[in-house]
Amino acid sequence: MMMNRHGFICLAIGVSLVAITATGQAQQQKATTADSKYIAKVNTAAPKAIVKDATIVAMNKDGTMRTLQKGTNEFTCMVMANGTPMCADEGGMEWAHALMSHSAPPNKVGFMYMLNGDTGASNTDPYATGKTTDNHWVKTGPHVMILGPAVRTMDGYPRTPDADPTEPSVMWAGTPYEHLMIPVR
Repeated sequence: MMMNRHGFICLAIGVSLVAITATGQAQQQKATTADSKYIAKVNTAAPKAIVKDATIVAMNKDGTMRTLQKGTNEFTCMVMANGTPMCADEGGMEWAHALMSHSAPPNKVGFMYMLNGDTGASNTDPYATGKTTDNHWVKTGPHVMILGPAVRTMDGYPRTPDADPTEPSVMWAGTPYEHLMIPVR
């Protein structure tokens, strides 16, 4: 069969489009699989009744957020950079944003679930990135947190650097980001 130059170009474009479409579908399938695993991990952060109606977001490599599920309640859930899944209400998300941006936390109460526990953090330094001999590293099992200025007025909770992670206590006491850690058994 003879093919002119135009026919060859059309055939080449057609083959390229098929290859591009197949590649795009494979990448979309991988993203869907990755998103499904991500959402499964997020589902361990809070009660099912919270997560099922929450907005679920994932951070892109450039730091922007991608919405995987648009929610109908006031909670946003995600897996943090350290691999810890969490869900927070609006005040909790504002508090977390203030922490990440080193800005003043909002003057409101926030609530956060971390029912899968965490990977550990300094109990005294909100910006510590690893355990040292003097930063009072603590790993906490399943817990919830009350965030915001109301914690400053909550008497009766330990504010010590080496608080027992199995009992309620104030983490990052004396900083603008102090919050009440409440273990869930």
